[in-house]
Amino acid sequence: MFVGHIGAGLAMKRIEPRLNLGALLLAAMFADALLWLLVLLGVESVGAPVDTGRGKFFTFVFPYSHGLAASLVWSALAVLDVIDHVPEMPLLGQGSPKLGLGLWQSMPAALALELGLAAAGLATYLARVRLSKGRRTLVTSLVLVAAAMTAAGPYASGPLPPANALAAVSLAVVLAVTLVGFFVERRLGLAASA
Repeated sequence: MFVGHIGAGLAMKRIEPRLNLGALLLAAMFADALLWLLVLLGVESVGAPVDTGRGKFFTFVFPYSHGLAASLVWSALAVLDVIDHVPEMPLLGQGSPKLGLGLWQSMPAALALELGLAAAGLATYLARVRLSKGRRTLVTSLVLVAAAMTAAGPYASGPLPPANALAAVSLAVVLAVTLVGFFVERRLGLAASA
């Protein structure tokens, strides 16, 4: 899911306050950005949503962006994806054993985890840095919009958009979130608290 990655990026500000928020957000979303880029290039793919009766989730073929070995290389947050995904995350490559605990099969629980992570990340970030009211509103709005998109996505009706359109929109959202992070801290001259 998406908003949990944003929450993790925000929370990382407490661990590494000198890094710009945009860099932290991009790092937290890197595997997903790589996935959608590889979907556009035809290297990885996204399948039709699986309807569990309690929401829908996508299935993927993504050995390079989300394989466990790749995830360990790409991000320390790989464990979050292993919890959410059904057993489809290859250990080393497409032919290797697939991992995933399948929390998405219980969409309310998966959403609670993601939204909780986002809320905790936002609270941690806002407690760590001193922001003007406008900056606080911008960061909070970013998280709220991402949370709304994440919460609504599994329950959306209608046909699945083409994979290339889904990938392009997803990459645009990752880019927008990253740019907001850079804007909040670099462009506006954020003063991080000690």
